Amino acid sequence: MPTEADLVWQYQHIRVFYRPELDGRGSALAASFVDFVRRACDRTYSSAFEWCAGPAFIGFALLAQGLCDRLVVSDINPAAIACVRRTIAANRLEHRVRCYVGDNIAPLPQTARFDLVVGNPPSYFGLNPRHSRYRMYRDDLRPNDPQWRVHQGFYSAIRPHLTADAVLHISEVDPHCTEVFIPRSETEPYDIRPRPPLHEFREMVERAGLHYEGITPYFTGADGAELYIMTSTNPP
Repeated sequence: MPTEADLVWQYQHIRVFYRPELDGRGSALAASFVDFVRRACDRTYSSAFEWCAGPAFIGFALLAQGLCDRLVVSDINPAAIACVRRTIAANRLEHRVRCYVGDNIAPLPQTARFDLVVGNPPSYFGLNPRHSRYRMYRDDLRPNDPQWRVHQGFYSAIRPHLTADAVLHISEVDPHCTEVFIPRSETEPYDIRPRPPLHEFREMVERAGLHYEGITPYFTGADGAELYIMTSTNPP
């Protein structure tokens, strides 16, 4: 049973354990994300990987929806992976789900291979010190990716873990914008980027030897943030 500090998010038959401080918007967007994957795919994936998983809302929803046979998740935060382990045990998913804790994708076994990769990674390059929420989030792992180091580490290392037909669907916030205003009525930008992130991420994809397929809007946050899924593939 959950403790007083735990919450439970349910998607179909799977109960996902989490704590509010570990939820990087995943509980709100997971259903929309999975709907996108369902519409975009013409198969059931053999092995899915959720990058920067937190409590793995997206990954467990994919599993519940029958879009993947097996799931691997990783996150840098041990508390998030502790929640994942509780979810695995509570739903008796030990034979279908593995989880790892560590920086970026470093904890993955060298032999791990995936035909689907999903993620809702940190999406903000440089939080604005003048913004009213700066002190609240400046040290929070969930929103912050200074200099896009997390993205760079991911794209530079993921290809050896991909099957020849692998698909990557990664959630990004306002990828066309150099300034992100949250809420939209705010006069000070929340995040300031030197270039539209889409340009940066496409370059990372291409340097990795992957093929950029496009971006699709799929979710609008309560704060007005526009989220897109950026899709890339591993060419044969």
